[in-house]
Amino acid sequence: MATIEYQPTRDAGPPDAGPPKVSDAFVRELRTNAARVPAIPVRPLTALEVAVAVRYALDEAGQDLPLDLSAMKRITIDPRERTARVQPGVTPAELEQAAFYWGLAPLVDRGDLVLANLLAARIVTPDGGLVEADAALLSEIRTGRATGIVVDATYRLHSAAELRR
Repeated sequence: MATIEYQPTRDAGPPDAGPPKVSDAFVRELRTNAARVPAIPVRPLTALEVAVAVRYALDEAGQDLPLDLSAMKRITIDPRERTARVQPGVTPAELEQAAFYWGLAPLVDRGDLVLANLLAARIVTPDGGLVEADAALLSEIRTGRATGIVVDATYRLHSAAELRR
């Protein structure tokens, strides 16, 4: 498996240091931005930070808390399985560039990823939970009826040479 990261990182400790943690820098940003009226966007970098921000907005902020997911840009390509797991800040062009390195390509229609190739997703629910989408939730995501925030999605990739034919 290959990981190509465009994602900036915050120092939240080593990746294998036990359960995931939210960095102090993110907590400071969350509290500062939520205290303003109207609140200014918080820029999470991980699924856990999105879940914490949603929970904070429910429990502490007393107002809607805008999220800017554009910095969540992790792309993980599995060339054997022909899949790509991407975070919401990744553009179709960035995914195409990363996949092309392996001779693969996502199906893109008018600049958008084709949702028929969506294989899996993780979503932050309106109550701040983080869940792996089951078949019913994947169907709701494909049709635009899901309630929550998709924090990463896995897409089927195709041979770039076959798509050019």
